[in-house]
Amino acid sequence: MPTPTMAGQPRRADQQVKGRSATGRYTYRAGSPARTSSNANAGHAKLVHALGVHRQLLSHAASSIRTLTSARNELIAQAVEDGISIATIAAVIRENARSVRTIALAYDDLHLSGVPRKLQLEALKAKNDALKEAERHRNVILERREALISIALRTQACDELELASLTGLTPDHIRRSGRSVGRPA
Repeated sequence: MPTPTMAGQPRRADQQVKGRSATGRYTYRAGSPARTSSNANAGHAKLVHALGVHRQLLSHAASSIRTLTSARNELIAQAVEDGISIATIAAVIRENARSVRTIALAYDDLHLSGVPRKLQLEALKAKNDALKEAERHRNVILERREALISIALRTQACDELELASLTGLTPDHIRRSGRSVGRPA
């Protein structure tokens, strides 16, 4: 018995319904427009996920840098309080003497620690090296985020406002990043 169509006309047995064969089984439609839009949605979802992961990684890196900076600054102040010269500390951490002096003056109420000079300088160097490594790691994450932003702008997977929302940057920063990216016409 023929089944009625939307217009009320009977359908022939060999006529296909949208997406189904005449037998009622699934028909593979690889070149259909719906498949293309799902690929675009999948690409958009991947970019959104990657940008979210990078935002979280940057947050962790910033937290780590703040913690290491605070610990290093305390070590600097304690070393100055224990009588190690500012020039020696500046040479160990490869900073200028003015910034070492500023850091040391920011701490009040420190007492002599009694830790040998050599151990203090080794601890200070180790903390400074860990801080530099954390900053390098953050810079790598920032470079990857910029690459993701340029991919999103080039492929037009996200607009500038959505990218600003996903990355925590301002729309102006996204626009500046987008100026160097060649967009398809």
